[in-house]
Order: sequence, then structure tokens, then C-alpha cells
Amino acid sequence: MGEAWFMSEERRLFPELMGDLSGLTAWQLQEPLQEIASGTSAFGPRAEWCDWYHYLLGQLLPRSHENFVSSLLESLLTAFMALYPNGVGKTPYLAFRDDALLTLGRCMMEPHCWDADEIAVGQFLHRSDSNPNKVWCWWDASGDFSASLFFCLKYLPSSLVRDWFSSVLAIKSPHWRSQVLVWLVGSYDMLTGATKWPSEFLIEARPSVGWEWSHCLRPELTASTDSGLPAVVSFLPRISRECVLEATHAYFSDDVFQAWIESIARVPILESELGPIPSQFEHLYVRRREA
Repeated sequence: MGEAWFMSEERRLFPELMGDLSGLTAWQLQEPLQEIASGTSAFGPRAEWCDWYHYLLGQLLPRSHENFVSSLLESLLTAFMALYPNGVGKTPYLAFRDDALLTLGRCMMEPHCWDADEIAVGQFLHRSDSNPNKVWCWWDASGDFSASLFFCLKYLPSSLVRDWFSSVLAIKSPHWRSQVLVWLVGSYDMLTGATKWPSEFLIEARPSVGWEWSHCLRPELTASTDSGLPAVVSFLPRISRECVLEATHAYFSDDVFQAWIESIARVPILESELGPIPSQFEHLYVRRREA
């Protein structure tokens, strides 16, 4: 596999991918996935990148939560979305979309990510506060969380979206709940259709719902793909995003919202770092429902 961006006479290749991938670091695996996503976004689809992505996907799923700055899962999801911007049409085999949803779409549910009903802190989502300011950044959606929700929302059949998102809301972990609130606030414009593509996310947005190389996911992808499907007008299907809005408005009564806030408050760092976001959520989803 070769790189997407080069200015020299010789193009950089990734011969290490032809060997034992288990000896490569997370960064060594993220780098070619980033080339696939950014290259497809800028120059259109190439069989070379498509073939290598499908080869890497099957082998890297068990390592999806390995992390170098960002998780390997984010890079896997971004490259998938870049290759399949109009939906999963032309595929390597018949059941490919279902297999992708059941594996790549469920990586956050792997047993080692959970300690009973609570997330295993440090295994996924925000990993630590090992930074000069000693913050976890719970005010932003973790990249693996945001990318995974957008992935399922984009590729799940619309008839399954409401039940799927109801299952997202049913998880009682305070850390998970804080991320749901953050994601719903940060994704509101995308869910209402005011924002069409992840490339429109503002870097300075708070809460941020962007993830690794999500800026590569732009409308130009839809015209260059050879999937055989019609070009979509927005990243998310209208019916699917409306299902999420309807499910959220129906779920959050005043009492349910208060119960969420109380459970989050039991983890002081969550309550502190979320700041005004719960109030923003209440305005968008609870009070607006009543109006």
C-alpha cells in the first residue's frame, strides 16, 4: 500500500503491512488508515486503498481499543465512512454490512471495556488525566464514542435505529450517561439537519463531537465513489436522525433527566467537567419537548 500525499519522485509505501501486524504499534497501524481516509477524501477511491482497508479491518478489530493519542477504532471507523459515504453498496461479500455492524459497530461493548454496569475507566472513552492541566475532558465526546454512534446511525437500517438508540439510553453508567448528554448536545445541529457533514464540525466547538480525521468526511466523497448507490445529500439519513430525536424527546421526562443528573453527580469529576452542558441538554431536549 502507498501513501496518499507525496511531493517527492518516490512514493512512500507501507511494506510492513505485508508482514506480521501483531508486531506493529498502534501508531504504525493508524498511519496507513489515515492515508486511506484522507486519500479517498481528496483524490477519490482507489482499489489499492479499498483492498488494503478490508484486509486490515478483519485483523485489527481485536486491537481496536489500542491507543496512540486517539484510539485505533476511530481510524478504522473514519476510513470505513470515507470508503462508503453513500451507504454500503458494492462490497467484498454479500453480508459485509451486517458483519461490519456486528463487529466494528459493537467494539465499545466488548467485555474488557466494562466492569459490570460501569465502564472500565481507562479502557475506552477518555483514558486518563495525564496532561499538564490534569483534566479528563469529559466536556467533549470521546472520539471512539462519537465515531461509533455516528457509524451505527449512518449504516443501521432506519427501522432498527429507534430500538438501537433506546439501548444506548438504557445504559446506567454515569460516565456513559455523561457522554450521551455531551454527544446529543454537540450533535444537535447534525441531528436536526442544520449541519450536513462531519467536515463542518468546528474545531473550537464545545462540546466537540469530532474524532480522528473526521474532517475528511465531506460531501465531495459522494460523487466520486463507485458503490453503485445514489449520492446522499447529507452524512446521516433523515429518517435515522429523526428517530434519534424522537427517541430522546420521548425518553427524557423531568424525572428521568433529574435521575441522570443525580447519577452523574456521584462522580465529582464528571459533574465538574460537564459544567453548563446538562443545562444546555435540558433546554434542547427536555424543555423543548414540553413546548
